[in-house]
Amino acid sequence: MNVARAYLDTLVELMNRIVTEEASRIERAAQLIARAAEDDRIIHVVGAGHSAMLGEELFYRAGGLANVSPIIDTDINVSHGAEKSTMMESIPGYARALLRSAPVKEGDVVIVVSTSGVNMFPVEAAIVAKELGAATIGITSVEYSRSLEPRNSFGKRLYEVVEVYIDNKVPRGDAVLDLGIPTKVSPVSTILNCFIGNTLIARAVQILLEKGVEPPIWVSSHLPEAREHNRRLFEKFKGRIKLL
Repeated sequence: MNVARAYLDTLVELMNRIVTEEASRIERAAQLIARAAEDDRIIHVVGAGHSAMLGEELFYRAGGLANVSPIIDTDINVSHGAEKSTMMESIPGYARALLRSAPVKEGDVVIVVSTSGVNMFPVEAAIVAKELGAATIGITSVEYSRSLEPRNSFGKRLYEVVEVYIDNKVPRGDAVLDLGIPTKVSPVSTILNCFIGNTLIARAVQILLEKGVEPPIWVSSHLPEAREHNRRLFEKFKGRIKLL
């Protein structure tokens, strides 16, 4: 087996399914993001473990919206303790504390990322975001999630509690290549989540432009025009986005 080709073929197949099967939900989610940007609200991105990586991908990103704020806490990032990040997903009240301290406000959008979608953290994050008056978008695998029992006191899966979800099509277990050992290798969730996230941003920007609204977009800091352009965005969002 040519593993590079097999991995690529699998990713392309799953991306094509996302584009085709999730088109209407992608549009609904992009409309929510565009509306929040037009209303000068914040787009929060939250996830535990590797799911948190989408927040870092969309934050302060060349060609990305400047009103994106990742909710990144050391206790849910694998880079600050892998086992601890897994354990924190099951603690009631933790997502509530993070969203309130972000702070998530009425009119904002909260994107909750969880491929399995059954643990306490992502489900509570979506429920609390709604309580705070934010629109909610979930990125999750419906097939994977349905294969597992909910592991939270709400008895729900992420796709059941958000305003709109996008199915990332990740198979049960995440890894996709069978090399003849009991465990498959080569996970796909991070790549597919980033594909979905950047697609949502691109469509939201397109919607804003169609309405004659100038979107707040970061320019790569390596380009000569970046200093002045990005300075204005820092002035606009610093103090409202914690990590800026």
